[in-house]
Amino acid sequence: MKKFFIILFIFAAVQSYAYSVTDMRGKQIEIPEKLERVATIDDGFIEGVMTHLEVINKVTAIGSWSMKRDYKYTYETIDGKTYTAKGVNTMKYLHPWLNDIPCFNSPQGDILNYETLAKSDPQLIILRVGDCTVSGGSYFRGGDPAQLEKTISMIESLDIPLIVLFSPTYYGKAELSSMKEEMRILGDVFKQRDKALKLYEYLNETETMVRNRTKNIKEKPTVLYFGLNSAARKQGGSGMVSGINTPESYIIENIVNAKNAYRGKGNRVILSSEQVYAVDPDIILLPTQNGYHPANELLKAPYYQNLNQLKAVKNKQVYALPWTPMNCSRRVEYPLDILIIAKAAYPEIFKDIKIHQFALKFYKKVYNVDDKTAKALLSEQMLDWTIENDF
Repeated sequence: MKKFFIILFIFAAVQSYAYSVTDMRGKQIEIPEKLERVATIDDGFIEGVMTHLEVINKVTAIGSWSMKRDYKYTYETIDGKTYTAKGVNTMKYLHPWLNDIPCFNSPQGDILNYETLAKSDPQLIILRVGDCTVSGGSYFRGGDPAQLEKTISMIESLDIPLIVLFSPTYYGKAELSSMKEEMRILGDVFKQRDKALKLYEYLNETETMVRNRTKNIKEKPTVLYFGLNSAARKQGGSGMVSGINTPESYIIENIVNAKNAYRGKGNRVILSSEQVYAVDPDIILLPTQNGYHPANELLKAPYYQNLNQLKAVKNKQVYALPWTPMNCSRRVEYPLDILIIAKAAYPEIFKDIKIHQFALKFYKKVYNVDDKTAKALLSEQMLDWTIENDF
């Protein structure tokens, strides 16, 4: 009888050690009660939510070099001047110690090292599918479902609990609402569901506000999401665009209520200069794509002078989006993108909002930082132009 009670006690202790969280596969994962060591496989979204929940110190290994690198990009203009842009992932700026913990990916960002991951001894691994690090079965990024299954199987073979999140990019639909489920799960992992869902509600307020202000507009400007990717130029093109079935187009058409100038499908579609002229958008947006690209690069770099007769270029309706290295899917800062696009498309409707002022409040609210740090984050996301132009 004594032996029975000992066994029962041990069983009860084991049962109370873990709690269950259902991930986006619908799979129940047991989480250690005293969770102190977490490995992440993403490009900053998980860390952004963990920063808001004040549990970022639990990250002990990462699967993305984007949170280790110092990025630097240089371009020359037709008047002989050289410009340099520098920035880092917002998570690296806020948590420079991320640079010192193990990264179990190749510097190229395409080969996970499972031995390094195992040696980092995490209690939990959180994988976000659809980010650049693991595109997996991503509909828009051309991911391989079989490779995703192999990746998940390899991780699970380490016998470490694995939470899988699916980013908006993963799905064949373009809307961003799946981020709510991602945040809910992360909230459950760290026993802060309410706080995580309130973060989503705060982020969603910008989307709702933009929708409400623009919903009745009939005369819509054409907007081109134009990646000034050097890889496109090497292949004889001018840049890469986002088709009508992408998250980028969803923001333009379904949230901002403007019109995507490119009516084809697919993401990172290379267009020649002739094809860009055929589109001839009212507004051009410059996303992070193989580097940061300010408006001045499109306006004054010698290799883009063949586009200087575009309507948007002549009218200087060219706007750089926030610097977001490895931006295959939306991260916590996505409301800034939405608001810049909305203000670019409809300056009169959003004349009461200054992006630089909004961004400072945003950083302080989301990342619990002071005014000095918020201003630094504005610079790290290369948004100083919004101050210079009082945009």
